[in-house]
Amino acid sequence: MLLFSREVTLSGSYRQVLPWAIGITEYVNGHSPLEVSCWTANFGHPIGTMGWSAVVESEAELAGATAALIGDSGYLDRLEVGADMTTTPGRDVLRSFVHGPSGDAIPVGAVASVTTATAMVDRLAEAIGWAVEIGAYVEGVVDAPLAVLTDVYGTMGGMAWITVQPDMAAAEAARGKLGADPGYIAKLVESKGVFIPGTGHVAQLTRIA
Repeated sequence: MLLFSREVTLSGSYRQVLPWAIGITEYVNGHSPLEVSCWTANFGHPIGTMGWSAVVESEAELAGATAALIGDSGYLDRLEVGADMTTTPGRDVLRSFVHGPSGDAIPVGAVASVTTATAMVDRLAEAIGWAVEIGAYVEGVVDAPLAVLTDVYGTMGGMAWITVQPDMAAAEAARGKLGADPGYIAKLVESKGVFIPGTGHVAQLTRIA
């Protein structure tokens, strides 16, 4: 299973940005086999960053759905409107699930915490093992499923940990539990030398559609 994500930073009034982001999400869901969710970044990304994600079985499935949309004039019209609000080129990310949920329904209003880091290539197997181990540990601390993924394209060794809480209060409570858990801190220390220093990054997003 794969997680496809598209990230774009938009400028302008939220009166324009949010309706457009939600509208193109609904259009894609109504005119393709993809089940796309739309997210707005709260922290860890430039202001105005929006993200779309969809779980697919394979690259072939994603390519087929994308090809159909590229030939859809309604979709292209909406892309052109969005291009006028885009400040920098968008980024497509494709990740492979290693551990955790891949198809659970996520409600609008849910809050996702996304942690990323890049492993040393010569210690990639060790990094994946540690990633799954700490992912399972975090699940027990925050009492919520956590997905561990590896980047298919981009910088070699890229990994991500994604956990979703039903709302902001629950996300904040989970963060507090992790910060106060000595076992979690100890496991972070175990990653020394396995990941490239300075590549760790944490972001938070809220689903809006």
